[in-house]
Amino acid sequence: MFGKRRPQTLLNRDQAFDARPIAVRTLGREPLKRGGERLIIELHPRGVQKWLLRVPEGATRKIELDPIGVQVFDMCDGKTSVRQITRRFAKQYKVDPQEAEIAVTTFIRQMMRKGLVSMVINK
Repeated sequence: MFGKRRPQTLLNRDQAFDARPIAVRTLGREPLKRGGERLIIELHPRGVQKWLLRVPEGATRKIELDPIGVQVFDMCDGKTSVRQITRRFAKQYKVDPQEAEIAVTTFIRQMMRKGLVSMVINK
């Protein structure tokens, strides 16, 4: 009704873990008292949001991340695969690899929904 949706690309497990997340460019970072950081990013409304909200040019958005979230966000450089991020996470925090997979993939998925991370998929 409002426009055509792009077809979603369905990935198998190996393809998803081989994908390389890339974080959006941050305009600034502010340290938080309890650790972690507040990321300042440019706001890019899409589709109907752009029309309804009429966001002024140069508007920003602030996102707060805990220290672990900051580390995972920083690893989203477009070069490091989800599999590598998961392994580093499991090793650093001494957790089971399956627990690390769940934690990292859930976090990256949330970041994608918020428009903070996109994926580079190998074909």
